[in-house]
Amino acid sequence: MIKMREMITVREWIKRFENHEYASADFETQVAAGWYDCFCEESELPERLITMGEIIAKITDANILDNFWVWFKNNCPMVGPLYDDMRFEPMDETMRDKFYFLVTIDDKRVDSKYEVITARAKYKCEYETDHVERLVEYINKLGSEFSHETEVL
Repeated sequence: MIKMREMITVREWIKRFENHEYASADFETQVAAGWYDCFCEESELPERLITMGEIIAKITDANILDNFWVWFKNNCPMVGPLYDDMRFEPMDETMRDKFYFLVTIDDKRVDSKYEVITARAKYKCEYETDHVERLVEYINKLGSEFSHETEVL
């Protein structure tokens, strides 16, 4: 599945998601939605995307919405079951190593349901929670913090 889709802002992604543009299980639609790699059956991708899309749709921070894009991976660890993650990258690729972050979902190798891993924490866990509301609050907080760290974002 190694084929990336166009970079669109998180705000545009949410609009397309809410318009059900990513509902079809066909390969091209799921790549357009942002799936980069998967180890599960391709027919499972739309349902997995709904889980992540419902989280993304709750993001309200304008910095994240307008200056980041999102893509997805279904991961196969050496030990434990498959799990998904959503990866947020700055639209300005030169800012990736400063502001990139990802959210793991149900990685059974860690204690919490959600784990936020950031570039600023040297690609280690910066925050974890079992509650989607707290996860969204933290993502919004990241956006605010990032916007204070540079005038570029």
